[in-house]
Amino acid sequence: MKKNILMTGSSGLIGAALLKHLTKEGYSVSLLKRSKVLNANEFFWDPSRGEFDNLALKGIDLVVHLAGEPIAQRWSSSAKKRIVNSRVNGTRLLAEKIAQSQALPSLICASGTNYYGDQPEGVVDESSPPGLGFLAEVCRQWESAANPAIEAGVRVVFMRTGIVLSGQGGALAKMLPFFKAGLGGRIGHGRQKMSWISLPDLVSAYVFAVENVSVQGAVNAVAPEPVTNSKFTKTLGKVLGRPTVFPLPSGLVKIFFGEMGRETVLSNLGVLPKSLTELGFEWQQAELEIALKQTLS
Repeated sequence: MKKNILMTGSSGLIGAALLKHLTKEGYSVSLLKRSKVLNANEFFWDPSRGEFDNLALKGIDLVVHLAGEPIAQRWSSSAKKRIVNSRVNGTRLLAEKIAQSQALPSLICASGTNYYGDQPEGVVDESSPPGLGFLAEVCRQWESAANPAIEAGVRVVFMRTGIVLSGQGGALAKMLPFFKAGLGGRIGHGRQKMSWISLPDLVSAYVFAVENVSVQGAVNAVAPEPVTNSKFTKTLGKVLGRPTVFPLPSGLVKIFFGEMGRETVLSNLGVLPKSLTELGFEWQQAELEIALKQTLS
């Protein structure tokens, strides 16, 4: 029997794709929204004010929590506050409401591979400790906010997601105009590792976590092989049939994007999906060139 799911962040890149897939597969999906104008199967919440319609959890087997302020913006002090609060407040409110409910539905919560911080020495997996930096601290607080649900015995999953390949949004969509114009190239020295996943495989990973009660705790939602930035840019250029001879020096990244650029595109984030691999998850687009071709076809 298909589970009844409650979802936040359904209008985002990942949420929209996941909602479409779940609905198509016959799941009953209700939505938590901050809009005052609601349709059927939609419920109001406002994490910043602690407001939550308790009817939202009635008959729900599982909650998928994806809502959060976008990371890809210049990190002013007010933007940083929004990034932290949107994740921590929402997760804590959900975890508390779930812990107070009779049914104790499972919670699958988005998180990021930035949890591990910059890792210049090598690759990490779910057993690795949190790293340093603003985003690492955001992820640590984000996941800690789910403690009320964990303490109540709820199955909680943290989907630590890498760069999501999609032409519709995210990092790849921002890069495409430059690469299509033949103006793309490596960023900085290009040796920093990038951990990525195609959008269809990420949707499949969420469905895998929905269906398998053995999925618990931290899960690195990335493809099995991280690549260097140089390899990523060369492969993207090859798929598009464009040269990649215009490197973006790290100094310019820091000028244009500040701390955000330093912690994202210049960070070494070689992350392995040990948990998914051991649980038997199968990627459909495990190789970068295949994933980029199918994403951009």
